[in-house]
Amino acid sequence: MSIKSILCVFSGNADEDTALSAAFNMAYTAKGSLRVLHIAAPPILYGAAIGATYASGPYPSGDLASILEKDARELTETALKAVIRLSKTHMVSLVEDGIQATAGRAQASFRALVGTVSECLPSEGRSVDLVVAGYDNSYGGNFETILAALFKTGSPVLAIPRLSDVVVSETGYARTVAVAWDGSLAASRALRAAMPYLVHAETVYLVSVEGMNDPVDTVGNRDIIGYLAVHGISAQFIHCERVAHSIGHILLEKADDLKADLLVTGAYGRGHIGEMILGGVSNHLLKHSRLPLFLAH
Repeated sequence: MSIKSILCVFSGNADEDTALSAAFNMAYTAKGSLRVLHIAAPPILYGAAIGATYASGPYPSGDLASILEKDARELTETALKAVIRLSKTHMVSLVEDGIQATAGRAQASFRALVGTVSECLPSEGRSVDLVVAGYDNSYGGNFETILAALFKTGSPVLAIPRLSDVVVSETGYARTVAVAWDGSLAASRALRAAMPYLVHAETVYLVSVEGMNDPVDTVGNRDIIGYLAVHGISAQFIHCERVAHSIGHILLEKADDLKADLLVTGAYGRGHIGEMILGGVSNHLLKHSRLPLFLAH
């Protein structure tokens, strides 16, 4: 069981380099197909930038729209150069965009689109096994790409933070995986979507966070352990008591204790707006995680 079709969203910024490298590693290991998607801002946003600049004071001499367009072209060129370099480093054949993928052959292509993430990503992400996205978590994070992938593609998302305590393995898969498990629909979807990671892992933990008086679902826990065993996965349950800290905090703390290099979790069970208003596990994990997150909505 492996992931064969991968989409990596890559703007060309340094905070996404680790994600791009991980995507190439996975394509090589699985002998799969990787599409690197570069999304450039549409010209209409240049006008918005000019308006913002007028409002904030003087701007550089020359045509600001031309300056912004030049910056966008340079970023596209930077992204393409990175793809060319990594295709050689990871021994993944680089083919022209639109070339039919060949089973059993590791290959990559580069696709540059003009538009917004919410416009371009949905159709691109609906014909792949996994969307890989890097993001900058140093200041709270910009999760636009991750949210668009989760809510508009139907594909699971591997979110890799720029500030990370984990070195992504040469295979692109994790050695120790922690799965956030509460028996919910979201958790079940995430676990099943992450099966290729669980099969490749050396150690798998199911981490359950329970209140002091919450009943433990021993039958359900036994069933999910049995489900994994059928697939050759030996997993261990870890029960954590929820006292003062949030569930997100406890999950990250326990994943760190277990030395996990991937945390699998259902994402935004209440929906993004609900979690933004109420404060949710998914938001906490994205803002504070120092390890890659495998997310499914």
